[in-house]
Amino acid sequence: MSCGTRQPTLKADRREYGLTGSRRKWTVLAVLTLAAAGLLSPWASDSPDGLERVAEDLGFVEREASIHALSPMPDYEVAGVPWEAVRVGLAGLIGAIVMAAVLWTALRALAGKARSADTE
Repeated sequence: MSCGTRQPTLKADRREYGLTGSRRKWTVLAVLTLAAAGLLSPWASDSPDGLERVAEDLGFVEREASIHALSPMPDYEVAGVPWEAVRVGLAGLIGAIVMAAVLWTALRALAGKARSADTE
C-alpha cells in the first residue's frame, strides 16, 4: 500500500561514484587532451624546468647523463625519430596516456574499495 511516497529503487540504494554518466564527454575530453599533448608539446619552452634549474644553480646538472641512461624518454623525447617535433609530440602523447592509465587504475581501485565497504 502506497501513501504517495515512492519506495527507493535498488539503484538509488547503491552509491554510484561516477563523475559523469556520459561516455561521450569522456571521449571528447580524452581526444582534446591527446591532441593538446601531441600537437602543443613541440612548442613547450626550451628553458630549464624547476628541477633542472636547481641542478644548474647547485652545480650537479652534469650527473644528468647517468640518469638519462635509465630514462625511457630522456629530455622528453622519443629516441629514433628523425624529426624533433615528432619526437617531442610522441613523448607528450605517451606521457598523457601513461598518466591517464595511472589515474584510471587508481580511481578504479578507490571505487572498488568504496563499493566493498558499502556491501559490508
